[in-house]
Amino acid sequence: MKYRIHTIIISSFFLMVASGLAINHYSSVQEGASSTEQTETLELPTIMRLLLSDIDRINEGIYTSDFSLIELGASGINEHPALSEESLELVRETLGSRMESFGKFDHIVHTRADTLRNAAQEQSMSRVLENYRIIQQGCVNCHTAFQQEIRNERLRQQ
Repeated sequence: MKYRIHTIIISSFFLMVASGLAINHYSSVQEGASSTEQTETLELPTIMRLLLSDIDRINEGIYTSDFSLIELGASGINEHPALSEESLELVRETLGSRMESFGKFDHIVHTRADTLRNAAQEQSMSRVLENYRIIQQGCVNCHTAFQQEIRNERLRQQ
């Protein structure tokens, strides 16, 4: 029962995040802006929605064996816009000395996204799956450790 509720909560969160990310990501593609050219900063919830959109793109690529989708999703994860100064300050204040752990999760996800992109370019599904699993676990670990606390603080400050 506990597992089922946890799964429903995580799935609901990812669905909300995906919707916003998909809209934002699609509009960026329509404008012809690449992620590497973006110098804008975004709020944490918006970045999470973009990342979920990239995760969905990778999933679709895996299920359809479309390595170009996998590569595109991995690139989006690795090159997402930076956190706004306001969001970064909120995370720093909320996490305090645990900010280093947050940074480690972020580093793992970014490093593995780059490796995943390379695996997609080489059309190595086994390497894609290995790195994708690590990315997913890194996201879940970070959310488990920090998501509720950061969300509560953000809501408190509003």
